[in-house]
Amino acid sequence: MANTVHTTRIAAPAKAVHALIADVTVWPLMFEPCVHAEYVEDSPRAEGRERIRLWAFAGEEVKSWVSERTLDTHSLSVDFRQPEPAAPLASMSGRWLAKDLGDGQTLLELHHEFEALSDEHVVLHALHENSPAELAGLRIAAENPRAPYSFEDSLRIAAPPEAVYDFLYAADRWPERLPHVASLELTEQPGGIQRLVTETRGTDGTAHPGESVRVCRPESGSIAYKQLRTPTVLVAHTGEWRLTRLPDGTTLAASRHSVILADPKSRETVRNTLGATSRATLRRAKDFTETRRP
Repeated sequence: MANTVHTTRIAAPAKAVHALIADVTVWPLMFEPCVHAEYVEDSPRAEGRERIRLWAFAGEEVKSWVSERTLDTHSLSVDFRQPEPAAPLASMSGRWLAKDLGDGQTLLELHHEFEALSDEHVVLHALHENSPAELAGLRIAAENPRAPYSFEDSLRIAAPPEAVYDFLYAADRWPERLPHVASLELTEQPGGIQRLVTETRGTDGTAHPGESVRVCRPESGSIAYKQLRTPTVLVAHTGEWRLTRLPDGTTLAASRHSVILADPKSRETVRNTLGATSRATLRRAKDFTETRRP
């Protein structure tokens, strides 16, 4: 059994640090390697126990796994283990531990214990790359607390969710379907992972380069994404397209954004800019799917 321990000192109270570890919904905004995180539906969340699903970079690839976690607010720890580890792992478990040093200072420890099916150096390399990045992200978030700003736009579309999903999934067709997308390069990997390198046009005609990674799940009508290169106005940006089947078979299509603002004064500008792009995409999806013939 191999072990690793990574640590960082944080100028913030231990309880505040522990709270950030506990709330996995902010992890994609806080941790550079983390693409998407969510609580597993229909799993019990009692007595500090829960199940979460994570998507995160391991090198150049995005991996996904489920973790069972036990949160302890007294010891300020979070224990975790993967019940069904994927190759190259045979087992994986660990612990977050926030130690109160006094005077508003915290020593944060991240422990991993694992067995590898083959060469454990592959796993060690990923841990030594991701763990310091996660600790650094958490330190920045704890020492400079900025609450995420989230907002949503939605549109009813007289087409089934499957048709709307296909439009959103086929991002390689966006340059011909969406006027604000000047160019787009798409690469895919197994598990519904897409990586997009884009150039979009602003309302003033200026070009804006961008890069994002998407987690596509047709079974749940969801495409979650994280922007890998953000404009200076944003510290971090994640989002999700979510499609809900209405009783009459039509679709409620929603676009949700969550951001960390570099400057709180830019809140309205960011809302207007990102919202305008999302609404334009939803309108195009509506026009395309409602008029398309089988």
